[in-house]
Amino acid sequence: MKSAPAETQAVAAADDDPAQGWAGPQLWSTLRLLAVPAAIALPVALFGLELPDVVLYGVALGFGAVLLFRMRRESETLLAVAVCYLPLSKSYVGPIAPGVNATNVLELMLLLALFWEALRNRQGQSSPRTDARLVALWGGLSVLSMVTETLRVGPSEFYSAHAETAKAWLDQFVVFYAFLHLIRDGKMARRVALYAMISSLFVLALGFVEWIDKRDIDSMERSRVLGPQLQPNDLGGYLAYSAGPFLGLLLCNLTRIRGWLLAPYFLMLVRVVVATFSRGAYLGLGLAAVCAAFFRGRVFFAVSALAMTVLISQFPSLIPESMMERLGQTTITSNQQDSFDKSAETRLTLWNAAIDMTLENPILGKGFGSFAGLKWKYTETTVEEADNHNMFLFISSQMGIPALVAFALVVLRMFQLGATLYRRCSDGFGRSVGLGGVAMAAAVIGVNMFGSRMVDICVSVEFWVYLAVLAVMWQQIRTSSAKAIQ
Repeated sequence: MKSAPAETQAVAAADDDPAQGWAGPQLWSTLRLLAVPAAIALPVALFGLELPDVVLYGVALGFGAVLLFRMRRESETLLAVAVCYLPLSKSYVGPIAPGVNATNVLELMLLLALFWEALRNRQGQSSPRTDARLVALWGGLSVLSMVTETLRVGPSEFYSAHAETAKAWLDQFVVFYAFLHLIRDGKMARRVALYAMISSLFVLALGFVEWIDKRDIDSMERSRVLGPQLQPNDLGGYLAYSAGPFLGLLLCNLTRIRGWLLAPYFLMLVRVVVATFSRGAYLGLGLAAVCAAFFRGRVFFAVSALAMTVLISQFPSLIPESMMERLGQTTITSNQQDSFDKSAETRLTLWNAAIDMTLENPILGKGFGSFAGLKWKYTETTVEEADNHNMFLFISSQMGIPALVAFALVVLRMFQLGATLYRRCSDGFGRSVGLGGVAMAAAVIGVNMFGSRMVDICVSVEFWVYLAVLAVMWQQIRTSSAKAIQ
């Protein structure tokens, strides 16, 4: 009889501790449900099998009904479906009616789940306000740029030219706030991080199968792996972002067998990223690895860097020849003079144009989506490409320097949250999630130096989901610490 209170206290402590029992029945229940559409999608995606539309829409309708039924009592399944589907949304659009597709329906369901969550008011603790306000600032300034463009070109012209891209831009905020408020606690946050990792494995598998089909093509441009994002640079950006959690898991488990079980993943990752021939992805993935290793420990970083340098110097063939060829294309030699290749030269021209646009309107920018229509005023030669190939200049030229600062603060916030969780979490997986946030923030900086890879939710979904995960985990640590002090 005397042991009952102690046992009760132990159970209560385990319930309050997000490090205990997070991978329990709820995880397996969600994974079993996800296995149903996965069993249908895998053969279709990996082997090119075709199913009648009536079958596909029937399965989607039935699965949607199950989601609606489960949403009344829990939203975790919906979040798992969202994080798994959104990276595939460009390849598997799921058109339902003009202007309505599976992504729109999924976002409406997320908003409905938020409404039901507000009615239930199940979240006893305050939401992570710092992160919500910071992203709201970033979102508000970007929406202000849409107003600027509307005033410049008129409402009808803005709607016809930018309605689709504006909606795609707003997807990121819907996803972030839905995940931020629907993730109830640290245990659920850990499970959502795991769902995101599983989703990225599926995308990597699709890229690897495509690489197998294209590996014998002798043209670099035609052999580039597009992935479900249907664009090699977008695929490279997504894979660089999503590698962050796996880097965290590896570096936190280097002395355990479970850590080295990730070796096949990293071998496939490097192979597919190299096959995208995306210089931004190379930089982003490399920066993520360097930053995560440095943050784990300076001695570890120094030893790793020395070992890697010796290994590459002794065995230069370890660096894929196609990767060196792609990097070597940045400059070409003609008449004993070095110059940039056409792609790099175009980027420099567009960067200079974006800088001039920023200097003319540093506060509000030229307006959302204005770069494509105005770039001719700032380029000495005709440039066909509409994207300026740099996310930071993309923001400053069209939204203004304050918006650029807000975006940089959002990325910095992910780094800070990841670093804090890496130090403060008591469990190995929590520390891995934290270190993954550090790596992902670094990847975002690297990838977006050579492209605008934060404008489409099929590329950036991992970032926004992970930011929400980190915010909820940190909020629960703060709440638990406050209770312990009391």
